Amino acid sequence: MTHHTLCLTAWLSIANVVSIAAHHPLSNYNLDRAQTLEGTLLELRLVNPHSSLTLNVRNQHGQWEPWTVEWGSALLLKKQGVTAGTLAVGDHLTVTGFVALDRSDRRIRLRTIRRPTDGWTWTGGFD
Repeated sequence: MTHHTLCLTAWLSIANVVSIAAHHPLSNYNLDRAQTLEGTLLELRLVNPHSSLTLNVRNQHGQWEPWTVEWGSALLLKKQGVTAGTLAVGDHLTVTGFVALDRSDRRIRLRTIRRPTDGWTWTGGFD
């Protein structure tokens, strides 16, 4: 292996680690305890690197607020049997996950999701 190739390999390895760390900002979430949200599905986005859904949740004042629920990659979810037809806009869902440290973000990193009407549940890995 030439010096140039070795340097390039080292640089790419470092860039990959930095990219992964930037891509998974776990420090943005309260990982000490999970929280549960219940609401109505407004939108499902099955994309890579992370899918997400928007859940309409009633706040403590009785007003509806959209929450972003961060999920796994579309490829991983497909392998786990989750497709665009698995959930539908209007579905009533209960999710648990880690809420963003800045609560004004209304963002949660998903751990589990359940549709009470038929008992469908997802508890797969995030990524």
